[in-house]
Amino acid sequence: MKTYALGIGPQIEINTGVNFYNDFLMQTGAACSIKFDNEPVVIAVSTDYDILINRFDALCTVDYWLINPPISDYCSFFAGIGAGYGIEAWKTDFTLNSVKRIVFGFNWIYLDGFMEPFIQLAIQQNSFVNANFNTDTTFTFPVSSGIRFYF
Repeated sequence: MKTYALGIGPQIEINTGVNFYNDFLMQTGAACSIKFDNEPVVIAVSTDYDILINRFDALCTVDYWLINPPISDYCSFFAGIGAGYGIEAWKTDFTLNSVKRIVFGFNWIYLDGFMEPFIQLAIQQNSFVNANFNTDTTFTFPVSSGIRFYF
């Protein structure tokens, strides 16, 4: 019989980038991340608010860690790819969002695998479509930091 643990915890994020209209984006928000200790998959559900253009978004991402080599007894590096879907809304419109990502960062394992603080950076391409079927593309660079507790 195999046993595994589920890691779940909060994370904060800052996301900057530009779209094809040269508009600068600056989002901040919070998320919940979930990871199985025996699978290299991380699921995150996030909500962000763009303070420059007064926009709210909700996004669910799934990242697959391709590598996770140890650097020291407690620290590891990870890198992988991911995808996600979400919605964005503001006063006059809403859009559907699909995301393609490259992720990398560091995680630390403490207390015999109970606690995992992490920092993650991503390069992300967002494709939007609104209710009138107009499209837009942005490139963003989210930075996340958080902690997962394994049960």
